[in-house]
Amino acid sequence: MNLPIWARRILVSSVATQAVIYIIRPMITYRTLELDSSAFTVGLIATVYALLPVLMALSFGRWVSVVGEGRFVILGTASLGLSAVALIFADSILLLAFAAALSGIAHLACMVGGQTMVSLKSPSDKYDHYFGYYTFSASLGQMIGPIIGAIAAGSTGVLPKSTSAAFVAALVLSALALVPVMNWRNEKPTVTVVKSDTGALRSAGKLLRNPRIFAAIYTSLAISSVADILIVFLPLYGTEKSFSSFSIGAIIAIRAGASMLSRLSLGKLSNRYSTARILVVSNSISVFSCIAMAFAPNVISLAIIVAIAGFALGVGQPLTMSLVSQATAPTDRAMAVSARLTGNRLGQFIVPALAGLLAASAGVSAVFIGMALLLATTFIPSRG
Repeated sequence: MNLPIWARRILVSSVATQAVIYIIRPMITYRTLELDSSAFTVGLIATVYALLPVLMALSFGRWVSVVGEGRFVILGTASLGLSAVALIFADSILLLAFAAALSGIAHLACMVGGQTMVSLKSPSDKYDHYFGYYTFSASLGQMIGPIIGAIAAGSTGVLPKSTSAAFVAALVLSALALVPVMNWRNEKPTVTVVKSDTGALRSAGKLLRNPRIFAAIYTSLAISSVADILIVFLPLYGTEKSFSSFSIGAIIAIRAGASMLSRLSLGKLSNRYSTARILVVSNSISVFSCIAMAFAPNVISLAIIVAIAGFALGVGQPLTMSLVSQATAPTDRAMAVSARLTGNRLGQFIVPALAGLLAASAGVSAVFIGMALLLATTFIPSRG
């Protein structure tokens, strides 16, 4: 597909920003362990990452319509760089939590800006294709990020040699991510929304009364929560099983690569099968894959299982983006995108804390069973 210049720019930016966040997230787990913290603290830090975005996501939906999608991407990318700086010097749990929260807000801003741009500028009959390419670029960044982070950090065996070096690499990538999007600093919003007295929460509630939007948002919440748990708890699982930090980084990259392949083929899949059928099949595969992870006896088997899960999980996010866009008018689209991302962050806020408690009491393997149960609940709203 011959993509317009705006699409090529957001795709390049998405690759870089996703690489940054996929360097940061696993390394935050390792930095937490370096500070002699428990599995519960790992889950708590992951919860803090999503806390402020949960509170701010709906407001972002309004702000992006005023500031403009392009400027929002620039602000988010610059803030990612600031969070990398904070992480370099985070030598306590309190500072680490602050830096994690800042990175969560920055990442949310990038996604709200990018997804709103794709939803407003893509041809309406090509949503699956454009969101497939957008999420493909995200998967590419998610694949190379852990590899860059692992190489930059080095390894002493189970733990990295220097998490600070990985955060420096994230800072450099953040600066590079600004290059393709800086021309948008003077761009106005694609769609100007008329100011309304209706609050953001009430506007979102109105959207959620649409069964199609609710099902898409809930499914997105479950899938994003599971993907987030994998990033955070695979390093912890690796330390529990004495897998090296480099092998865990490679497995996280393999998951992203598998998602990338599934998203690249999404256009062809959506031409042959209905969105509902694709979601049910992919989520079913994800459920069984998560159960299998709990019993993986070695690194190779874990890598294969995570690859299968990654392929299946990769399908869900672009399809839920497409469903939300199809079900809303252009003037409501930024709010709908933000409502979906709020659901994602809500799941990422609640689920990691519960996973931390589960890991502390029953081991990390139990977390994977919990992930399977969460994904299984997506079949309930999808029938409604």
